[in-house]
Amino acid sequence: MMARKKEIDREKILDIAYKIALREGIENLTARSIAEVGHFSTQPIYLEFKNMKGLRKEVLERVLNSLRDQILQKFFIGKPFYDVDLAYLKFAHEHRSLFSTIFVNGEFGDDLIRSTLIDSVKDKLHEQFGDQFSKEEEGEIIALNWIITNGLAVMLVDGLIDYDSDYFVQMIDRQLKTVMPQDK
Repeated sequence: MMARKKEIDREKILDIAYKIALREGIENLTARSIAEVGHFSTQPIYLEFKNMKGLRKEVLERVLNSLRDQILQKFFIGKPFYDVDLAYLKFAHEHRSLFSTIFVNGEFGDDLIRSTLIDSVKDKLHEQFGDQFSKEEEGEIIALNWIITNGLAVMLVDGLIDYDSDYFVQMIDRQLKTVMPQDK
């Protein structure tokens, strides 16, 4: 007699959990919600993962990888520094619950994601402007950019502003003008 083939594997569980996290946030990720969406019992989840904390950590790693490798690489207006901000704002707009869980509530390893975002912004700043800024200027640009873009994202998620890429580009322009040396 052949051994029974495992139909619900780790990848299938992670795929379902990732989709739920994008739609509803990581805080709403439970064994029961995953099992309901996947049409199976919770048993395979606990066979594949020690606990929900471990599962959430792996889902967060997928979110991080997706942000870094796909979402923040999207093309909007052809200016990398602007595009990374617009991608971040679009992510906040499209995935409000997940964004709130990670960036507003500060749950589930937000430091790792924040540092990845800041590194992405730094890379895009260099891609668009080269090395024309001193380390001090670069630090000021990135810090102000983070404050403004994250502030816009929170306002967007809270429903205080509507998604408007033209408006966001104007805000990025204004903040750049305040920190850019006049001779550059």
